[in-house]
Amino acid sequence: MSEQAIVGTNAPRVDVRDKATGQAQYAADIRLPGMLYGKVVRCWEHAHARVKRLDLSAAAASPGVVRVLGPKDVTPKRYNSSVLDLMVSESMHDMLGDIDDQPIFTDHVKFQGDAICGIIARTEEAAERAAAKVVVEYEPLPVYLTAEASRAPGAVQFTPEKPGNLAFQLPEAMFPNHALGGGDVEAAMREADVVVEDAFYVPKQKQCQMEPHAYVAKVDSGGRLTCWTSSQMPKLVQRKLSKLFDLPMNLVKIVPTVIGGGFGTRLGMISEPQACAMALAVPGHPVKLQTLREEDWVISPSRHPGKYWMRIGFKRDGSPLACDARFENYKGGYYLDASGTAFTAGAWLGGMYRFPALRYHGESYFTNQGLTGAYRGYGNPQTNFVLEQLIDRACAEFGADPVEWRKKWHKGVGDDGWCPGVTYPSCALDECLDRGAAAIGWTEKRRKYAKQDGPIRRGVGVAVMNHTSGAMPMLLEHTACTVKLNEDATAEILFACSDMGQGSHTALKQIAAETLGFPFEHVQLSPGTSDVAGFDIGAHASRTIYVGGAAVKKACEEVKRQLFERASLQLGVPADQLDIRDKRIFVQEDPARGIDAEAITRAGVYHFIDPATGEPGGVPGQIQGYVSFFPPHNSPPFGASFAEVEIDTETGEVRVVELVNAHDIGRAINPAAVEGQLEGGIQQGLGFVLSEEIYYDADGRVQNNSFTDYKMFGPEDMPKITTILVEDADPIGPYGAKSVGESGLVSPVGAVANAIFHAIGIQFTEAPITPEKVLKGILEKGVRDYATIRRS
Repeated sequence: MSEQAIVGTNAPRVDVRDKATGQAQYAADIRLPGMLYGKVVRCWEHAHARVKRLDLSAAAASPGVVRVLGPKDVTPKRYNSSVLDLMVSESMHDMLGDIDDQPIFTDHVKFQGDAICGIIARTEEAAERAAAKVVVEYEPLPVYLTAEASRAPGAVQFTPEKPGNLAFQLPEAMFPNHALGGGDVEAAMREADVVVEDAFYVPKQKQCQMEPHAYVAKVDSGGRLTCWTSSQMPKLVQRKLSKLFDLPMNLVKIVPTVIGGGFGTRLGMISEPQACAMALAVPGHPVKLQTLREEDWVISPSRHPGKYWMRIGFKRDGSPLACDARFENYKGGYYLDASGTAFTAGAWLGGMYRFPALRYHGESYFTNQGLTGAYRGYGNPQTNFVLEQLIDRACAEFGADPVEWRKKWHKGVGDDGWCPGVTYPSCALDECLDRGAAAIGWTEKRRKYAKQDGPIRRGVGVAVMNHTSGAMPMLLEHTACTVKLNEDATAEILFACSDMGQGSHTALKQIAAETLGFPFEHVQLSPGTSDVAGFDIGAHASRTIYVGGAAVKKACEEVKRQLFERASLQLGVPADQLDIRDKRIFVQEDPARGIDAEAITRAGVYHFIDPATGEPGGVPGQIQGYVSFFPPHNSPPFGASFAEVEIDTETGEVRVVELVNAHDIGRAINPAAVEGQLEGGIQQGLGFVLSEEIYYDADGRVQNNSFTDYKMFGPEDMPKITTILVEDADPIGPYGAKSVGESGLVSPVGAVANAIFHAIGIQFTEAPITPEKVLKGILEKGVRDYATIRRS
C-alpha cells in the first residue's frame, strides 16, 4: 500500500489495560506451589575487604531455614553479568579482553553490597531473621574511589587478569596507540588560532526504575532450570546461565516477566545467578528472590562516572581542525561493561562533527564504587556534557552563533558515523536546529539576555547529538520472528523482543498489521519464553523498532507473499499485481476483483474436496512466515535541544524554564509513544546535568541509596516541554523509522549547561551543576557583584 493506515497513528498501547487494572504479572507477583524464599546476605560494612571467617551455623539453625549457601556451596565458576561478551565475535572478544570475574558469593568484597552468602527459608521473614544471624569477620582493605587511587603503586589488585587495575583500554590491535580517530592531531593543533581545553567530571547516575529486581527460579524433577526474570536480554541470560551452571541450553528455560522500567539496569543479569544457585540447592521447590529498594540501589550497575579531558582546535573563522580527548571512567568492583562506555563515549564524539583530526583514549579502572554498566545513552551524555560546552566556549571566542556553527560543521549524509567506515544514510539535523530555534525564540532571547541586571539571570543554550539504531557492525544485531496465520485470517507474531514499558510491542504490532494489511486488533503479539521464541539479542542500543521491527516486517512480508501466491491462482493474475487492505486481497488495477484472505487461510487448514466438483477448495497448508534477520546498517538518529534557564545568583538555584527537543527520528511508528520516550529522556537528562549523583563516603559506602536522599527530577521540577518530531524517512529502517529510546536524554544535558553559560558567563566542569557549585562559581568569578555580564 502506498499510504499507511496504521503506521504513524497513536494505536492504543497493548499493555495498558493489564497495567492499569493490576493484571500485569511482574516477577514479584509470581506465586507457585511449594515456594521458598531466598535472601542474599551482603557486606554493608565495607566497600573493600577480605572475608576472614564466615559462620553460617546459627543461620542454618534458625526456624524456617531450609538451606544456607556459602561460596563453597555453589559453583566455583565465575561469570560476567554483562552480555557484551556474547555480542561480539570470538576474535573481537579476545582483543577486548573481557573476563569472567564475578562469583556467586565472594570472599573478596569489592564494593558495598557484594554478595557473601545466601539463605533459603520457608518465608521471607524467616530468611531475614536468619540473615541477621550470619557471622562474618572481615579484613578491611584500602578503598579506591578514583582511577588515580586504584592505579597507584602498591594498590591491592582486583584481579590478576588486569594488572594495575586497568580493566580496559582501547586495544592496540584495533586502535593504533590505543586511540580512536585519525589524522595528525598534534600538527593540526599547531595550526589552530583558537584552542579550548578543560578537564571535566561526569557523575554516577542511578536509573531509578520503579520495579526493584525480583526473580523466581525452579529446578524440576528432570533437572531442568526455569528462571522468571525481567531482564532486557532474556535469550542471552539463557546462554549465560547455561554456561555458568554447566547445563545444556535445552535444560535452561527463561520466562520473561513484565518489566517495570529498565533504562539499562536490566541489560544482562543482576541476581539471576544467586536465584538459580538457590533453586539448584533445593530441587523441586521454586525460590523467589527479591531486592529491597536500598539493595537495588547498590547492586544495580549504574552510569559510568569519571574524568573526561578534551581539547579542540579551530581556525579563527571557526573551522574545526582537531579534537583530542580522554575519558577515564571509574568501573566499580567488577569488569562488566568495562569495554562498552570506554569505547562509545569516543564513538559519539567521532560521529558528531567534522574534525579533520581526532584522537580519543578510553580507559576503565576498577574502583570500590558500586557496579557500573549500561544506562540510557551509554556514554553519550558524558560526551555531550563535555563536547557541547567546549563548542560553545569556542563560539564565544570567535564570535559565532552556536546554532549556525553547528549547522555548518555537524556530520551528515555520506560522512562516517559513530562507527568508522559506516556512513550516515540520512540526517535531518539542520531541520531540527531550525525548528527548535524558532520554537524557543533563539535569536530574540539571545539578544534579550545579552545584558541583564539584578540577581535573577536568564539564558538560552543549544546542544546536538547523534546516537544509533542498534550497534551493527560493532555488535551482533540479530532478531528472529515467526508469523502464523490462523484459519480465520488473524495473525500471531512470535518473537523475543523485550518491552520495558516504552511501548515497543505496540509499535511492533502496528508494523505487523500494516505489512499484512490486517486490522490492528486482528494481530496478536506473543513474546514467548525461551522454549518457543527465536533468538533476539535483547533490548539495547535503541534497536527494538529498527531491528526487531524490520524482522517483524520481513516475516510478515513472507506471509503476504504466500497469501498473494495463493490468491493469484484464484484471481488469475500475477501475484505482483495484487494488494491487500482490511484482509481483502484485490487486483491493483481493478479493486472490485478480489478475495477475502480468510477464504485462503481457511482452505489452507481445512483442505476439503468439494463433493460437487471433486476439486480441492484451495491450496493446502497453514501459512507461516519466518525470518532470522540481521540489519545492514544502524541508521543513527540526530537531535537538537534548546533550553532556557533562570538562575538565582543569590541562592545558586537553576530552574529550567523551557526545553525544546527536536529529533530526527526518521518516521514515528506511534507518535505518542515517541513523544513519551523523548519527554522521559528529558527528565533523566536534566537529572544528569543538574541534580543526580550517587555519593560515597571515604570508606566507599553509599550515602543516598533511596528516593528520599537521591534527587531526581519530579513533576514540579520539570519545565515546559515542546517536542518536535522531524520525520525524514530513513531509507533502511522499517517504514523509514530510526531509534528514539535513548536519544532524548542526551542533548538536554549540553543545552542546559550552555544555557547556564549564557546566563551568567560561567561554565561548570563538574556535573551535576548543583546550587552549591553555582554559588561557588559565582563567588569565584565575582559575577554576583557587577551589574552586567559580557557574553557573545
